[in-house]
Amino acid sequence: MLEFRCSNCSQRLVVREDRAGRVSRCPRCKAEVTIPQASTPEPLVEAEDDELTLITPAKPLDGAMLNLPDERELLDRVAERHREEERLLTSLGIPRSDSHTGQRRFVWPIDVLLYPTSGPGLLVLAVLIAVPLMLELLQRFIPLIKHMGLLFFAASFILGLYAVWYLAECIHDSARGGTRAPEFVGAEWSEMWSRFSYLLAVYIVYLLPSVLYAMFVPRRDAIFWGLAAYSLVFFPIGLLAMVVNDSISALNPVFLLGSIFRTFFQYVGLISLILPFAGLFWLLGRSAEDAVPSIVRDAAGLIMTSYIPFILAHILGRFYWRNADRLDWGL
Repeated sequence: MLEFRCSNCSQRLVVREDRAGRVSRCPRCKAEVTIPQASTPEPLVEAEDDELTLITPAKPLDGAMLNLPDERELLDRVAERHREEERLLTSLGIPRSDSHTGQRRFVWPIDVLLYPTSGPGLLVLAVLIAVPLMLELLQRFIPLIKHMGLLFFAASFILGLYAVWYLAECIHDSARGGTRAPEFVGAEWSEMWSRFSYLLAVYIVYLLPSVLYAMFVPRRDAIFWGLAAYSLVFFPIGLLAMVVNDSISALNPVFLLGSIFRTFFQYVGLISLILPFAGLFWLLGRSAEDAVPSIVRDAAGLIMTSYIPFILAHILGRFYWRNADRLDWGL
């Protein structure tokens, strides 16, 4: 057999020796080539026909291809890449939102109770407890402070505004799969006020009627229980829909009713889980034990009434995370 290269594309070709001196076509580039005279041949497999044949020698196996990293090394590489991306985004001043998996660290009853125990959550919790206690102590031990009621009201209003905004962030973050209170994110006063006003509208539409009726009509008649059932059914999902959608569609009972029917059994479970915490919150707000010093009672009440809303916010957001496909709200 005669071996040579195409003069046009340099492809290695092989042909029988008796074809030397003839003109043929390269099977690769289709150019005309003159078959050279025979030289010292290499031992090759004979071709079955007179046509030129491509030679595709086997390439030596790259040893690096077989040196695959183990699973732990792959995870370390992915983590290092994420850290490099985080450092780059931080250097550019671009905030990066955490990607949640929704995976709990402990069994769910314990994990739910531990929801506020992230660094930011504990800090907000400390502020919500310490500031009201400090204002009360100032009023008790510094008589002149009592005449600065407007200043105290302004401080309480600002604190409440921030608390409502942050708890709404807890609902939204839990709806994305978060299992601990989220990091602080920048928010302007206009954004806080906008969210506060939207949530206030939910309160007015779904909760205020039963509250006003209970205030002005002492008896518990059919109207009261009807309004109470209306609030119990629509207020939780209305609050969740407003946080997730940030739209006035959350004020439409027909829209919410469709969502409730699509998640009926899951929503019944949600209400059953919320009721004990809501009842405890209401009892702590009304309790007054004379045997306990008032400052101790107030501190204990503040701790619980500040802690429970975190739990309720997480439960509400978690409901969306588990039933997002059924609700189809597009978070």
